[in-house]
Amino acid sequence: MRGVVFILAAVIAAAGAIVAYEQFRPVGQRAGSQGASSPQSGDPTQELASRLLTPSYSFDGATYEVRLFPTQLPPDPKIDLPQPAGARLVGSALRLRNGTAASLDAVLDVPAGTSDVVGFYDRELAKLGWSLAPGRGPSNQGGFIQAYPGTSRMYCKGENPPWYSVNIITLPSAPIDVRAHVEFTSPNVQAGSTFMGPCSAQPQGVQVGGGLNKLPALHAPDGVILRGGMGGMSGNDRQTSESGATTKLSASDLEAQFAQQLVAAGWTKLARSADGPIAWSTWKLPGDGDWRGLLLVNETSGDRRSLMVRAELN
Repeated sequence: MRGVVFILAAVIAAAGAIVAYEQFRPVGQRAGSQGASSPQSGDPTQELASRLLTPSYSFDGATYEVRLFPTQLPPDPKIDLPQPAGARLVGSALRLRNGTAASLDAVLDVPAGTSDVVGFYDRELAKLGWSLAPGRGPSNQGGFIQAYPGTSRMYCKGENPPWYSVNIITLPSAPIDVRAHVEFTSPNVQAGSTFMGPCSAQPQGVQVGGGLNKLPALHAPDGVILRGGMGGMSGNDRQTSESGATTKLSASDLEAQFAQQLVAAGWTKLARSADGPIAWSTWKLPGDGDWRGLLLVNETSGDRRSLMVRAELN
C-alpha cells in the first residue's frame, strides 16, 4: 500500500539522520526548509542536514521544514509516546508543511532483553485510544523473502489522520531500536476523495492481496543475504520466484534449508539431486489440481548462489 510504504521510508530516512546530527543542533532549531532561504549559518553540517531531511523538489508547491529535538519530543504538538522501562529517547524530528505540523519521527533505545516490546505498544497505545489498523487480508506474498529482524505496527484513531506507526528492530548485542512515526495530515486526503489510507476501512467486495498464492514464503536462512529479483512471475498455470544469494553454504546445503520450509508448507518431495554446483528437487503441491514444484540452487561463484522456485499446473 502506497501510504504505508511512504510512512516507513520516512521513518528510516529521518530517524537515521537524527542520530548522526544530534550533537550539532540546539533543541528546536530549524534544520532547513524547501522553497525557503538557505541555512542561516555557514555550518556545512547544518546545510547537509537541511538537504537530507527535506524533499529535494516540492511537487505540490508547498514549503517544507524540519525541526530537530535531540533527547526530547517537541513541545507542540503533543504526541503519545509510551516508553518501556529503561528506554532512552534519542530524539525526534518534526516535519512541517506550509508551517503546519505534518509528521513526527522519534527514536528510542530500549534495553536489550526487554520482553514483548510489541505487546507493550499494543497495550499502552490502546489505553490512549489507538487501535491496530484494519487488516487487509493475507498478503499471500510467496517465494524468496529476505529475513527482516523487526516488527512493524500501524495504529489508528479513525480512517483519517493522525496515523501512528511503530517499527521495532531487534539486533544481536545492541539495544532494541524503536522508531515511532506519526502522520498528522496527508495532502492526498481531501473531502470526497477516494484515497485509501492505512487506516481506511476495506470496501466490501475488494480483494486485497493476490500475489504468488501457490508459492509459500521462503525466508533467507540465518547468514544468507538475498539480493535482487525476489519478486516473481505468476499466471493461471505457472508461478515463479527467483533471487540471488550471498552465502558460503553449498548448493546442496542451501537447497536443504529451503526444502525444509517447503515441507512445512505442505509440499511433498518427489525427487532430489545434488551434483557439484547444482542442487534441485521436485515436489507435489497440496490442494486441488495437479500442481508440481521445482526448487533449484546453482553455485555461480565462490559465495554467489542463484535461486529459483516454481509451481506449475500439469
